[in-house]
Amino acid sequence: MKKTKPNLLVAFAVLLFMMGCQKKVDNLVQFVNPLIGTGASTGPSGIKHNHNTEALGQVTPAVCTPFAMTQWVPQTRESEQKCVAPYYYRDTEIQGFRGSHWLGGSCVQDYGSFTIMPMTGYLRTFPTDRSSKFFHENETSSPAYYSTMLQKYMTFVEMTGTARSGFFKFSFLRGEKATILVTPNSDEGEGFIKVDTAKREIYGYNPVHRIYQGWGQAAGFSGYFVVRFDKPIDNFGCYFQMEDLKNQVEISGKPDIGAYVSFSIKTGDVVLAKAGTSFTSIEAARANLDAEISDWDFEKTRMETEQIWNETLSAIKITEGKPEDHTKFYTALYHSLLFPRTFSDVDGSYPEFDGNKTISKIDAGHVYYDDFSLWDTYRAQLPLVRLVAPDKYEDMMKSLVLKAEQGDWLPIFPMWNSYTSAMIGDHANTALGDAYLNGFDIDIDKAYPYMRKNAFEISEGDDYKNGKGRRAMKSYLEYCYIPLEDSVKEAFHQNEQVSRTLEYSMTDFVLSKVAAKYGKKEDAEILTKRGKNYSLVFDGITQSMLGRYSDGSWYKDYNPIARAPYLTEGTPMHHLWGVPHDIDGLFDLIGSKEQVREKLDELFDTGEYWHSNEPCHHIAYLYNYLGLPAETQKRVKNILNSEYTAFYGGIPGNDDSGQTSAWYVFSAMGFYPVSPGSGEYQLSSPIFSTVELNLNPKYYPGKKFKISVGKAETDSIYNHVELNGSKCDFVIKHEEIKSGGKLVFSNKN
Repeated sequence: MKKTKPNLLVAFAVLLFMMGCQKKVDNLVQFVNPLIGTGASTGPSGIKHNHNTEALGQVTPAVCTPFAMTQWVPQTRESEQKCVAPYYYRDTEIQGFRGSHWLGGSCVQDYGSFTIMPMTGYLRTFPTDRSSKFFHENETSSPAYYSTMLQKYMTFVEMTGTARSGFFKFSFLRGEKATILVTPNSDEGEGFIKVDTAKREIYGYNPVHRIYQGWGQAAGFSGYFVVRFDKPIDNFGCYFQMEDLKNQVEISGKPDIGAYVSFSIKTGDVVLAKAGTSFTSIEAARANLDAEISDWDFEKTRMETEQIWNETLSAIKITEGKPEDHTKFYTALYHSLLFPRTFSDVDGSYPEFDGNKTISKIDAGHVYYDDFSLWDTYRAQLPLVRLVAPDKYEDMMKSLVLKAEQGDWLPIFPMWNSYTSAMIGDHANTALGDAYLNGFDIDIDKAYPYMRKNAFEISEGDDYKNGKGRRAMKSYLEYCYIPLEDSVKEAFHQNEQVSRTLEYSMTDFVLSKVAAKYGKKEDAEILTKRGKNYSLVFDGITQSMLGRYSDGSWYKDYNPIARAPYLTEGTPMHHLWGVPHDIDGLFDLIGSKEQVREKLDELFDTGEYWHSNEPCHHIAYLYNYLGLPAETQKRVKNILNSEYTAFYGGIPGNDDSGQTSAWYVFSAMGFYPVSPGSGEYQLSSPIFSTVELNLNPKYYPGKKFKISVGKAETDSIYNHVELNGSKCDFVIKHEEIKSGGKLVFSNKN
């Protein structure tokens, strides 16, 4: 018998021990394709309705952990300008690899970013000069890993990352001098960068500037970075535009600057680089790097990040269904779990909100978050995070309250750690109210005064110009709607009076329930009445939500299928249904059930439904309120099949911080949160045989909630649903999911 050597036995025992210590989870990352959505939409409604960048998914193949501070992405576009994503599938050249703070699926702008680029031969500095061709057939993309071949330099690049740090592996397949360039992407020319050969580091910062309200003003913090190399540096320098500043150790205050280091290599040599990031300081970026990637084991970091994603994705398990639907589902779930963004360091430090340049520290064990695309995400993305990652969701809600404490107003659309007043509505209030009404701890004693302030007080002067408070609040309080004479100045989206009225009315309804639960009876009564304000912009003649003047007269130039200045990104046919909090009241305004059905059918059957616009996301579920669940299932499954694909054009327009992806996840599971604050989900039916929610027992004592059907087909329509053995009418409550149980779809005569 052949004997195994003792040292091999010890090694094998250690391996078994390590495997036993690691939580075993399914490999769900294999179903995630981050390239989905990096191209133009191929869905029918997107092709018909989208304008310009609305046609693009605007996501990137981001490598990171869920809700990471920094995402690591291949860069095919160099700008930090509005509506320019770092990567587009149609591009053929890579300019570098970016530590990015781009809001995935948006039309905003990157900020505080930097780019790293390996090259061989002579130094090339401008993005278009240094860029290299790459081919998608040589490209591998997953949440934990990205790789591609840079053809110009015959350099194979691999990339992985953590919450605040990135790890690069550069394999040089050609034996020439290897140079690695780092540039702070400051379009304003305010970046700083320095080489420290003793530490084998390049470090620097890129100051952040606000957009929307306060456009161009300093945001009060920077994107700080430290890049560290595993090999001694042979040569170094800085550059300004195309000027090579050899042996210069630092440069700042100019556009198109950077630093570089060079290494003597042989064919096949590998250079490793690690990068730490922070929003507080260079020292914090270094500390984040040391805490998250303490060694030079690239594969270890990759596997740890993959493990984190597998554990996170395993909150929802699906079985059977079409293979491409598994890819669409888990890719959509990945896209839904990228934002809001971690903004605090490993020690809890973060820059205070509203640009006051103070560094605070959040309580140990918690995270401060920013970049809330709230006009979009209150609908489905945040409710999905509530199910999948409730501990993080609770921190996100408390982060909104912290912003209010530090800036004195609850923010409308907090990004760049600043007030922006981007888009419309007052949806920090909606999101906080929905969380509180569903039993989450939002620090209600601290939160309620700010929630009430947004709903009852008029912001003026510098506060208003700075993006604080509801837009056009004076008009809303005076008329109970916003008349067309009020053009809503000091707003990036001016006018849009009817959409604002609808959304304030909805948020006021949510707040009325918060006030009632919190014991503020008088506030609740006032807000309940305001929840009906939507009816004041409903015109019975045109059967639409129509612009209205202060004297009560109506806008004359009515076209049901054309975008209108009094609406936000949509047509009257879309915004008619913008009353998710009072569906029955809306139906009463329209008329009989038959008339409502005709209106709904017209929207879908004429091709006017626009799925990539968030105000449409709940509409397919409204058939349930007519007692027609089969129609809801038919419409929802048509959207699932036609608007989403498993290819690069597979998101029907801007993903908007994961909202459009979250719609897919919910709808593929067979339920959707139509009405914020109601605690209810309307049912369609799942496209998988089973869906199992594995819930955090701290927040969901029932631990598991299982949905099943006899045999899942994407076009299956069911007429009977039972929850824990009792019939339910195609609606379930959040409390029922919280308690655990089984939801079964079937057909009965």
